[in-house]
Amino acid sequence: DYIRQDSVNELKHYYSLNFESPQTLSPDIYSGRIKAPEVENKYELLKNYLKKVVEQHNTPNVVNEFFFFAGSGYNSESIITRLDQKCALKQQLPGYPKISFLDHSMETFIKFPFMEELQRDDLDIGLLHHHGSESAEYLSRWEKVNRYQNQIKQVQRYLRNRIYRAKKKGDAEVNQIKKDLMRKYKVSEDWFNDAFNPQIEKEDSIYNANMDLTLDDFAYYIPNARFVIFDACYNGSFHENEYLSGAYIFGKGKTVAAQGNTVNSIQDKWPQEMIGLLSLGMRVGEWNRRLCYLETHIIGDPTFRFTSINPSFDIHKLSVTETKKIKLWKKMLKSHYPDVQCLALRMLYENYDKKDISQLLFDTYTDSKFWSVRAECLKLLSKINDTNYIELLKLALFDEYELIQRFAVNMAGDNGNEALIPSLVKLSFFNVPERVKFNYVNNIQFFDSEKLVEEFDKQAKSVNFLVKQEETKPQIREFLENSDKRFHDVLKTITDNESSEKQKYFKIRILRNYNYHLGVDEFLNFVENSTNQVHREMMIEALGWFTNSIEKQKIIDYCNDLATNDKEPENIRQEARRTVIRLI
Repeated sequence: DYIRQDSVNELKHYYSLNFESPQTLSPDIYSGRIKAPEVENKYELLKNYLKKVVEQHNTPNVVNEFFFFAGSGYNSESIITRLDQKCALKQQLPGYPKISFLDHSMETFIKFPFMEELQRDDLDIGLLHHHGSESAEYLSRWEKVNRYQNQIKQVQRYLRNRIYRAKKKGDAEVNQIKKDLMRKYKVSEDWFNDAFNPQIEKEDSIYNANMDLTLDDFAYYIPNARFVIFDACYNGSFHENEYLSGAYIFGKGKTVAAQGNTVNSIQDKWPQEMIGLLSLGMRVGEWNRRLCYLETHIIGDPTFRFTSINPSFDIHKLSVTETKKIKLWKKMLKSHYPDVQCLALRMLYENYDKKDISQLLFDTYTDSKFWSVRAECLKLLSKINDTNYIELLKLALFDEYELIQRFAVNMAGDNGNEALIPSLVKLSFFNVPERVKFNYVNNIQFFDSEKLVEEFDKQAKSVNFLVKQEETKPQIREFLENSDKRFHDVLKTITDNESSEKQKYFKIRILRNYNYHLGVDEFLNFVENSTNQVHREMMIEALGWFTNSIEKQKIIDYCNDLATNDKEPENIRQEARRTVIRLI
């Protein structure tokens, strides 16, 4: 539903999603955003960009140079994540292109090697994992230091930076921050002396500027990667007057297209899904359409494509014009290109009976040697969410591909089926990659702690490979025993009449990202009996996020009844209808 046009920026229009609208993305066409930055010579930039696009379209170019980057704080800085990503890319990208890699930890100022890689004239694709903003790529953090002299310098630099920020608010703020830091870190006032030295402040400013890449750097930074994928927040904010991905495509280099996010981007997604199709001539807009998220856009020319390494095989045409040909896509399941197999699975999923495709996905997962194919099977089967899916999750929790294992842990938590408890408890005894461990801690809380401990006690007796069993087993047991404490805290706040409205508001909002399946009966009871209409509507909306929950049908049935109850206010009935549409 249309709301209004922005009163300041007339290019902006505001809409509200109608309660009867589809709640998932399934675009029929692809698009791109070609919006020059709001600078004095923006039309000259636009003209030069279009000339560059024409030139690149007329220049044959196969994907033979690929670069990916891992920034600080991303995917828990897991080394296994990056190792596995390169192995997967070697399977996915046909033609054996050269794959180069940089991690933020390789240099104190990784910014400069990063820029050098992207300025290479022969670079085809850059896949960049890092944090970001509308105007910056956050690449580094302060280096890890071992010698105590360097550790002292790092602490002093940190303290000075806190003072620099406080200076903007005046002397009173500086004095207060200094007192707080002295008390917190047990340091004397001498540690802050250099914060008032202009030369030291200048050196610190240069040090900080060398950590990350900003719009100011484009005065001398000329990226040439033809297509850049920003796996980062905000770098695709084309609605801003100036934005990072826009600087890439409107620069003097050869970059003609990028994929970027306008707002926050989730870290646990699959940014290289079906990326091998780009090597076979699929247009970047069509590739993005096949795996897009709401916040993800093509910045620049969406029709751009690389020259296929197999000129006799037009995957773009097949993807656009042959979508309904079941026999064709069944045949494509035997393609020697893994990502063509992934596309075939997607086509069959979209056009096939879900019961038949479920078994096909399960069998393909168990038979395939290709990591991306197994990941696609898991992703598609999660949408069907049947018994095959639960059985596949049990296998995926121990898959050798870190991304699959990481996704499986999240999906197990999203589902909450007690049949997964034995596999999840078994996993607790093993060493797993850092991001898998992070997700495990976040998702084990969605299961009954008593049943987790009961299963642990069964399995622990036969586990004999732990070096320090007397220490490790009690630690694991205690962790499982306390795993659902947060759930009980959330439930108590929501159901307790003594809780403030603000407290209830916050805890209900949490349910969007924390699907406590064990509390669904209580949550529905809250909707039924609460006299606060705002909280009731919020709870109904939050339950619409339980898309893979074992309790999903119970929510659907309740909301269907609510949506047809004439005694309920219109907004409650509409929200109930919206939740049903989200979940079915």
